[in-house]
Amino acid sequence: MIANNMSSQRQIRFGEVIRSIISKTITKDYVFSANNNLSTVTVTFVKMSKDLKIASAYIMPIGGHAKEEVLNIFNENRYL
Repeated sequence: MIANNMSSQRQIRFGEVIRSIISKTITKDYVFSANNNLSTVTVTFVKMSKDLKIASAYIMPIGGHAKEEVLNIFNENRYL
């Protein structure tokens, strides 16, 4: 019996694909940032909804510095 809050293999697989895409987007400098270097950002985990329509990406700058600034940059560029 699978608990309702556990992710299926399909959700985990799609989450890993999206995490990889976000990581490559950051390293190729497709996310615009005039004042911060986003190369120090780590995408730790991507959680997918059951129907795979919504993804929640968990990101963290290395060392935890400038968390709010990095979050604002990603929120401004989320629809690119």
